[in-house]
This record gives sequence, C-alpha cells and structure tokens, in this order.
Amino acid sequence: MSVRPEVLEVLRQWVRKAEHDLEAARRIMAEEEGCPYDTACFHCQQSIEKYLKALLTLSGVPALRTHDFEKLLALLPPDKRISIATESLVAINSYAVEVRYSDDWLEPRRDEAIQAFELAERVRADIRRMLPPEALI
Repeated sequence: MSVRPEVLEVLRQWVRKAEHDLEAARRIMAEEEGCPYDTACFHCQQSIEKYLKALLTLSGVPALRTHDFEKLLALLPPDKRISIATESLVAINSYAVEVRYSDDWLEPRRDEAIQAFELAERVRADIRRMLPPEALI
C-alpha cells in the first residue's frame, strides 16, 4: 500500500497519541489502591478515538472533531470496518466528557475500567492491522 508522505506523517501522529493514551491508562490501572478509574477510562476512550481517526485519515475521510464513536464509525468505508460492535464502543462514549466535568460526574469502577482497557486493546489490534507498517510506532 502506497501512502503519500504527508498522510503517513499524520497517521504516525494519530498512532503516537493513541499509544500515549493507552500507556497512560495502563500505568494508571497498575495502581489498585486509590486508582483514578475515571482517568483510566478517559484515556482508553481517547486511544480508541485516535485510532479511529487514523483509520479515517488513511481512508481519505476528514476526521470530525467529535468524541462520538457512532459518528466516527459511520464515516468508515466498508473495507475499513473494524470487528468490534458499534454498541460496544458507543457504550464508552461517556468516558470522553462525563468523567471530566463536574455537572455530570461519572465514577467508573475497576471492572468498567478493565473492560474499557480491553476494548481499547482490541480496537488497537484491529486498526493496526489495517495501517501501513511505516505508520506504526
């Protein structure tokens, strides 16, 4: 697959940031006592979002400025669909905003954070298989 250099650089940036979010979640969750699970869930959601936006970029589709996975998934061309059900991803949309603002606090439990992390790793694996090797860090 031949990818223009400028697109490849944008893909690398999306991947780099997605990996940083996933690593942040991993490190946060290493602390069982007093772990800020809301922050871990936020980073899992962000990693998924960035990987989806990398896939959109590869497909030549502008990545919307949205946290809504349903909207992002709807933009993917049929040959770039991921294997994870839309409903599974939409279920963690709330981690992008509701865990961050005081008017609608959301305090996920450890089991929810583990589920979000596992989902983020599945999305990561799915999308990395579709990205050109030169875009992966």
